[in-house]
Amino acid sequence: MDYPISLYFNKEIENIEVLDLCRGEDDFRKIYIVTDGRRKIVIKYLSNTFSDRHRIEGWFSLMDAYRKAGIYCPSIVPNLNGDLICSTDNNGRIYYAYAEEYSIFETAEKLGTDKYKDENGQRKFTPDVLRSLGTIASLRLDILDWPSAYCLLEPFCPPDTTDESTECAIAFVKYVEKSLPEYSHRAKRLLEIFYERQNDVSRIYASLPVSCFQADLNDSNILLDEGGSFVGLIDFNLCGKEPVLNYVIREALWAASDKRLYGENDSCLYFYDKGLDNLRTELFIKNIGYIQENYSFGDIERNAFPILLRYINSFWWPCVNEIKSVGNDSEKINKIFNWLEHQMTRDDIKLP
Repeated sequence: MDYPISLYFNKEIENIEVLDLCRGEDDFRKIYIVTDGRRKIVIKYLSNTFSDRHRIEGWFSLMDAYRKAGIYCPSIVPNLNGDLICSTDNNGRIYYAYAEEYSIFETAEKLGTDKYKDENGQRKFTPDVLRSLGTIASLRLDILDWPSAYCLLEPFCPPDTTDESTECAIAFVKYVEKSLPEYSHRAKRLLEIFYERQNDVSRIYASLPVSCFQADLNDSNILLDEGGSFVGLIDFNLCGKEPVLNYVIREALWAASDKRLYGENDSCLYFYDKGLDNLRTELFIKNIGYIQENYSFGDIERNAFPILLRYINSFWWPCVNEIKSVGNDSEKINKIFNWLEHQMTRDDIKLP
């Protein structure tokens, strides 16, 4: 029987499904869904820059905290030797294996997200996902000692040199300098404003309340019951400790999904239309309200909110992708620049 399946089964098995989630040479991830007729488990086999024994043990602890809070996560399954984690050295590279029970619920992606959307394309289970975020935030969990993939002002794992917001800002400017040189001066000025906002954030960031979060709320990790209601989460490998406000702003923005905001190839129409940008802001504030049902923001967070929002709601992958997609359309290019400058200088959005 092949490794790592042999860690959990010593008799003939009934079925194996293999999922290859590898993302390049430095990020090896394979999942084996295995059943022997008596039980069905998910074996995870991985080797990458953000996974080691310490972190995997932290994932288990955070999953346990989520379960205690009433948010379902599959339980960890020991191998035949009774170990929760097994590691092996292959030519100096460490590979880890662990297993979870097969979830009693299906993911939103597998169930088909479209049938759980309203007429505007908003996911009907999103409010409960955001309420659960508020529940975890209110626990002020302090069981992990590394940042999540949502981190600001620091890298998530060793190969990273900066946070993802800065990475996007640099990628945007580099593209403009190479492909749209006539806009280089304006792009550099936007980058200067971005770094000013970064300095604003750095002065207050360490004083913000924190908790630990799953940090990957996409449809492939959100679990629903048969009626389409949110019940739990899987996949904690991007989890970490974050200021609640950073996590809240990001999730509330990303969950502000409405088909009116997007065109063909996921083009962001709100870059070009003030009314649509206002709609996105309304949805964002509405999402904050769902989180607030289970979490109360303190004065320090209320004062910090506009500062973080100016930083977070500016350069991100949609901006980079959009500027690359518009070619030499000067009207659209200028509107993208205007949108970025507005987001980094506005002071009209407050916590509800």
